[in-house]
Amino acid sequence: MKKLAALILAAMLLAACIPALADGDLWYCPVCDTWNTSNYCPNDGTSREAGYNYVNGVYAPYTAPSQSTSNNSGNYTQYANVTGTLNQRLSTRTGPSTKYDEPGSFLRAGDRVTVLSKAWDDVNQIWWLQVEFRSQGQKYRAYTGLKRFSDVNINYIPEEYPLGTCTIGYEMEGYYGPSYDYRAISRKLPAGVQCTIYGYAPGDSSDFIQVEFFDQGLNQMRRAWVPDWSVNNLYMYYGF
Repeated sequence: MKKLAALILAAMLLAACIPALADGDLWYCPVCDTWNTSNYCPNDGTSREAGYNYVNGVYAPYTAPSQSTSNNSGNYTQYANVTGTLNQRLSTRTGPSTKYDEPGSFLRAGDRVTVLSKAWDDVNQIWWLQVEFRSQGQKYRAYTGLKRFSDVNINYIPEEYPLGTCTIGYEMEGYYGPSYDYRAISRKLPAGVQCTIYGYAPGDSSDFIQVEFFDQGLNQMRRAWVPDWSVNNLYMYYGF
């Protein structure tokens, strides 16, 4: 009898701990449009729903917006529009780490660029910023370290999260930003590669997605922008 009582007590304690164990998982509050890690949204008290959890890279399903649908701008990734002043030349990568390929170095100290988003580099323990700028008449979006700015408050820059997945359908050209106005990337994206999506933005004649993949030819990670119609198996998570 004592063993049975002990088992019942243990089961009751385990059941009581389950909600607490869930606390800390990243989830999206659909009421106030913010990300949270506590069980209740600190902004409006919304309870954390299982369908909105971010656990092991999975969100609730989301369908990418149709180009024919009006008033769908809320489905696009929201970026900051902060201007930062460089304290040195702008050394860049296509993604937020030294493991990504390099577009090159641009501009000089004192030049100003637009800061769009931030991403944490676990390996080097630093913040990377996605920035937009012009060089020799061409438009770019690329990543650089926070240390290259003297006047950017990291607290005002939104953090990036994975938004979905897709497959590159055929060898194709990518761009340094979400439209054909940006410079085309000289090295094409290989066919059949699996991608993670980190951005979704309206373009001039097509919506564009920012894809991340491993390029075996370069033995490096890469990010690029491509029109959404050009990929296969497009699957978007909920929450942006």
